[in-house]
Amino acid sequence: MSAGVPPQTPGPNASSASNAPRAPNASNAPNAPNAPRPAAPHGNPWRSRARRVLPYVVVGGAGFFIAYLVVYFFVFPSRLVPNDRPVPNVVGMLQVDAERALRDAGFQPQQGERHVNASVPPETVVSQTPPATTMKPQGTTVIIDIAASP
Repeated sequence: MSAGVPPQTPGPNASSASNAPRAPNASNAPNAPNAPRPAAPHGNPWRSRARRVLPYVVVGGAGFFIAYLVVYFFVFPSRLVPNDRPVPNVVGMLQVDAERALRDAGFQPQQGERHVNASVPPETVVSQTPPATTMKPQGTTVIIDIAASP
């Protein structure tokens, strides 16, 4: 070699000293069973995206759940054990019996209008408000209209 000239290395297409073919081994065979696979440049992209989004999904879901509970318990509260009961049908009963049946069922009877009705005996209930079998809370006032004698 001459002085001042750097040594040259053979390039990728340069042939080696021996022109004999190389024997295949695990390191240079592309389909070898135990050949290491090249790693992805940044890992699995959908997994890293899911890991970035997951905290937002959890916080959003928890926020929705808390908002739902606030609305359920405070905006539209309902009793856990409702004390609604059906209003008994007292139409056709005498006033005294109708008032007793309503009190026994937990309602407050109140006399409404008196209607003259020739087809119904006097002191008989001809209508009631609220109607029979409606679900109302205990202590609701039920107005009964009574038939008067002609």
